[in-house]
Amino acid sequence: MYGVKAAVRRLEFAPASRDMKVTSIEDGHFVFKPQADKPVSLGALRKAVTKAGYAVEGTWIEVTGVLTADGLRVPETGQVFRLEGEERLRVLREQADAGNVSAAGIWKVDGSQEIIVLEEPRPKEGNP
Repeated sequence: MYGVKAAVRRLEFAPASRDMKVTSIEDGHFVFKPQADKPVSLGALRKAVTKAGYAVEGTWIEVTGVLTADGLRVPETGQVFRLEGEERLRVLREQADAGNVSAAGIWKVDGSQEIIVLEEPRPKEGNP
């Protein structure tokens, strides 16, 4: 796992290696919270991991921001994520009156556009 963490660490948005948590050594799964003031890029993440000799089997992301006509805008970076999934998007729009909302789901990219395929938020560690 050190090789994957080292590859990811080179990305501008990555945290320190100590802030990346390995959740399964057998499966090669790990999680990290990107630096709040840096936009993220799934393309750059995939490229770094592949260059290090590994593969990205899937990605999941949770983002907090402001709903706009184009998607979810992260105030700290201005980055906009396109949102897919009509039912969950309807719920987010209802919550948007309260200010920032969190969107969670499968992370994809289409050209230069980052996309979140909306899913129900995952429970926090240690919670059912």
